[in-house]
Amino acid sequence: MRFLIPLFIIVLGMFTGVVVCRFFKETAIGFKLSVLAGGLGAFAGLMIRDMLDITSAGDLGGALIAAVIGAAASAAIVNALFGRIGR
Repeated sequence: MRFLIPLFIIVLGMFTGVVVCRFFKETAIGFKLSVLAGGLGAFAGLMIRDMLDITSAGDLGGALIAAVIGAAASAAIVNALFGRIGR
């Protein structure tokens, strides 16, 4: 059980990376990088939340919010660097 929750949150970050990638012109490299950046950003968001000891929105709600914000930020940065805005 201890490995399932972080895995679920990282997969949620990957899906967030896919959603952010939809706002940019999709390329094969941009899509793959966005999924990877989403997963890593979700993990980084959780680590930052734990280091700063942020307890707003409860344990689970705060973790999900931190993961989604971290994933969206990292995927947006990767897409801005390696993709094009607009369709």
